[in-house]
Order: sequence, then C-alpha cells, then structure tokens
Amino acid sequence: MANDDENFFDAIVVGTGLTESILAAALSKAKYKVAHIDPNPYYGGNEASLSQDEFVKWGEQVSNGLHPAFSSHSGDSQVLPYSRQYSICLRPSIIPSLGPLITGLIASGVAKYSGFKLLNSVSIYAPDGTVKSVPGSKDAIFKSKDISLIEKRRLMRFLTFASGDFEDKPEIQGKEEQSFPEYLKSAYQLSDATVVVIAYALAHCHRFHTSFIAAPALLPALSREIWSFSIPPAVNGAVYVLGRPILSTAFHTPTSDEAQSEPYIEMKLDDFPEVLKSRVLISSKVNKPPGTPVLPLEVSLPTDAFQTSFVSKVARCVAILDKALSFHNTETTADPDSPPSAKDSLDSTVLIFPPASLPGGSQTNAGTVLINGEASLSTPKQRWIVYIMLPLTSPESESNVEALLRPYLDAALRLTGEPEAAPVQPLSTSFFFENQTPDQGSSSSAPQDTPRHFLIPPLAYSTFPELPDSAAKIAEIVFHQAIRSLRALKGEASTEEEEVDFWPPMEPEEEDSDDE
Repeated sequence: MANDDENFFDAIVVGTGLTESILAAALSKAKYKVAHIDPNPYYGGNEASLSQDEFVKWGEQVSNGLHPAFSSHSGDSQVLPYSRQYSICLRPSIIPSLGPLITGLIASGVAKYSGFKLLNSVSIYAPDGTVKSVPGSKDAIFKSKDISLIEKRRLMRFLTFASGDFEDKPEIQGKEEQSFPEYLKSAYQLSDATVVVIAYALAHCHRFHTSFIAAPALLPALSREIWSFSIPPAVNGAVYVLGRPILSTAFHTPTSDEAQSEPYIEMKLDDFPEVLKSRVLISSKVNKPPGTPVLPLEVSLPTDAFQTSFVSKVARCVAILDKALSFHNTETTADPDSPPSAKDSLDSTVLIFPPASLPGGSQTNAGTVLINGEASLSTPKQRWIVYIMLPLTSPESESNVEALLRPYLDAALRLTGEPEAAPVQPLSTSFFFENQTPDQGSSSSAPQDTPRHFLIPPLAYSTFPELPDSAAKIAEIVFHQAIRSLRALKGEASTEEEEVDFWPPMEPEEEDSDDE
C-alpha cells in the first residue's frame, strides 16, 4: 500500500549505533522508506567517534548520568590543541577480515565509501615485563628467535589444521570437551608460552574458548563505518534527524473522513516542525520513546549464534600521548645497542595482557590495549591514542575504574623503547565503565502476528573483535522480523518460506564509455 505523504515512512529507527545503522541501511536497500533519528547531536550512538573537545563534553555528560550505557567517568577535562583532529571511539574495535560485517560492507556497497588499515601487529605482555610479538605469517614464524625449531613445526601443524575444515579431522576427535589451551597442549605438545600467544592473540578473548581465528584483522575508524551505512538510506530517500529529543509518540487510527487510510505511529520531535508517521518503530530499550503507544516486541537472539558473555562491565581508559610507544628492546632477543627507529613506533597495534601477567592487574581476565595514531587517521601529527579495555565480572565491577586500569596504563607507558628512559607522560587521560545491559526477557506476554514496535537486543561486549560482527548479526535478525510486519501491513504478497535478502545483490555499475 503506497503512501504519498513525505512524512510517512515504513520504519522509524531510533538511535544511530552500529546495529541501528546497519539495520537502516538494509531496510533502505530493500526499498523501504526509513526515518533515522537520534536525540544525540552526533552520529554513532554508543559506538560514536568524537573529536577531543566533544569527548571532554561527553565525559561531563556521563558524570551527570546522561549516558546510561557508561558511568563513573573520571579524568582530565582540558581541551587540547587541534582537538577537532582527533577521532576518539567510545567502544573501539577491529573488524575480522572474514565475518558478517565485512560481508555487509561489501554486499551493501558501503565498502567503497570506507577506509581500512591492516592491524600492524598483535603482541603479548609477559610477566617479566617483556613484550612478545605474535608472528603474522609462516615466514615470520620461522624467523622468530623466541620459538624453537621443533615448536615452529608443531605450531605450523596447528595453524594448517585450524585454517581448514577441521570438524571431522582426527586431531579433534575425543577432545571436543577440552578447553582451548588443554587441546593445544595435548594434541600438538605446544609449550605454555606458545599456548598463551595463540589463545590471547589469535582468539582475542578475555577467557579461553574453542574458536580458532586465523584471519587477519582490519582496523577502521568505527564511526566512519557507521557513517558509511547512512549512505544507502540517504540515496533511497531516508530522512536523518540528529539532536532532537522525542517529545511524544501516539498511535493514530484514521477516521472515515481522513485521506490517510491506514493506522500509523506518529512521533513529535523537539524543535522539529513536522510530525513523523510510520508503520513500524524500531529502537533499543535505552532509546525507547516516551509513551510508546503499541505493545513492543523484544527481539530474541538465538543462543547458538552468539558467544555467552559473563561480563558485567568493561573498564575503559583513553590516554592521549605526544610521544610514541615502542616495543623495541623489550624482547629478550632484541639487540640492546640498536636504537629505536620510526618503524618501531606503535600505531594500529594491539597488546594483550593475559590474566596474572601484571602486578596489580586482573587475575582472571585479559586486558587489551589498542594504540592508534596519525596513520589510522585518528590523531594530529605526533599524537597517539591509547585505549585500554578490561572486561569485568563481579566483584571487580564494583571497584574504582582508575584503580583497575592504572597498572595497565603504567605498564604501557613504560614501553618507550629506551630501557633507561622515564615513562611517557600522557597529555590527557580518561577512565570510565561501560555498563552491560542484562537480558530481561521479552517485553510482550504473548506472540504478536504483526508487531509494530521492535526492541533491538543490546550490543553486549563478549570479546574485543566481536562487537562489529555481533552488531551485523543482530541487525539481520531484527531486519527479517521487521520485514515480515511491513509486508503484512503494506499488503505485499509473500509466502512463509520467502524471505527478502538481508543485502540484495548489488546493481552493476555503469562503465564509463570511451567516446572519442
């Protein structure tokens, strides 16, 4: 059923986080008209990247309780020179080069508006204060001086096994119930040091699990990817409204003398002249509009598609430096007389602190450090951002966030590449908690044939690189449920078995003609 009213939409999506942005793009690619709104004045929701002056203001808002996904903010409030040249991500992550998000970026055509940088390195912090680089290729493995020849051969056997279809291979038979490190030791006789490297660098996890990840990782500015997902809706006639709080919502049933022939949800925004009308409304619990007039359906997630998270909070730190960190001379095999060079400076680098590897650090969970700089388009020249993330379980989650992360920050700042040098002094530091939203069950007491309001499940932290792929998987699940309602409400013919592709095939681009 068509509607010519410019302010009438198939779906209003509230919130511009990664999940909502992917969902809005997919609905638009499927030829549905979308209004995408956010009470925040910036795009990206909880996954936004902010300039340094915006980040300072955001920290003040967290302290005042205006962002319920975050709490306990402390740190510097000084605005730095060239503050607008920083891109500080609230929930930094990396994108595995194989997975749902990279598939969506390519299938939607969004990838051509995006920029990516390969992660330069992944390293492991050892209890003796040295840093061990994780070999990123077969050649790097055999060049490593930290791995014996027999260990190299065993490691290559495992990597060859893990990179293929291993479910029916004899190496795993009878060992399915073993933990990841137990499996590596029993099946390949790998040393404890090598097991730690594999478990925390290749699996990128805060606890051991049996997911083998051998694919390289891509480092995006996450907010740029969120912004890129706004392009398909815009091309297809979507409307974007930022910085306008929702005043009210209502369900309108037309009378017999109205031109509008179908019921709809109407939404009024602060200081916005038009009333938005929509067949369906999609939001998270946090962004649920006031006075929602229809029974919301909380979309449930299949447990087998998502890693179970036992995280109650994530302790986070953002530090800005004017001196590069370096792992040069931190490895026991490094030449102590060789001076650090520019290539030793860390940018687009991940450092893992395994449990119990650091005095004063967590005994049960791994800390992750991500270092970004000018090469990742995140800072002005000669500036670096150090992100620290530590997933927590109680009772740690009730501790002071700065006290939890200070050992990790101090250890990172000592990595100057010069053994006798003083630690780097940050220009700015901020500490805060990211709160995890518990699953409280469905909001509706009975199934709905044609729900009009969908509640998006929260994008919870499970592991460091899982965030983007989890957002893509959640968006696809909500997409298919919303499509079923929209088809029914618009009277579109469909069968139970027929589903709209999450990302329809891209139309071929016209080639430039060589008219001479």
